[in-house]
Amino acid sequence: MTLQWVLNEHGVSTDNGKLFDTSVAFDAMVGTFESDKSIDYTTMFEPTASEYVALGKGYIVASVGEASGEVPYTAFSAQKSWLKDNKSTAKAFLRAVMRGYNYMVASTPEEVAKALKKSFAGTSEASIAAAVKSYISIDAWSHTPVMSESAFNHLQEIMENAGTLKSRADYSKAVDNTLANELLKELGE
Repeated sequence: MTLQWVLNEHGVSTDNGKLFDTSVAFDAMVGTFESDKSIDYTTMFEPTASEYVALGKGYIVASVGEASGEVPYTAFSAQKSWLKDNKSTAKAFLRAVMRGYNYMVASTPEEVAKALKKSFAGTSEASIAAAVKSYISIDAWSHTPVMSESAFNHLQEIMENAGTLKSRADYSKAVDNTLANELLKELGE
């Protein structure tokens, strides 16, 4: 959906399903791209894209993440009843996410790659490091656990553009940044 939005924003029509196919499941895109020689472009997350380049199978021509602007691609949710009884666990989780982000930006891509290696079996450390460097260079990771209203609305704009969202959700009802804001205050950020 995000690639579709980027293309549409640059005047490229994605209305023809033969030219822009959204029927392939995300985890099948690489295999489909490799097996169907009529496909010229596909999207890949990192470090898959960097590994693909390292193996001489293709090229990275653009970053959808950079071109799309801030999109809250990963968000965490929990039931209010769970949060009421597990507030400290939720805060500890957010604290760990923030610690991970801070480690990534304070360390070299090679150090981060060593730390992430276990999570990416079969992917070279060089490709993981290239992915980290790429993500840092385009400021892909959120600096804060707080989801902004503008990012939330941009996500809905992308979904509307793809025809998957018929009516927008109210930010004030869908997003609760209370714990994230409490954590930032506790950490002095």
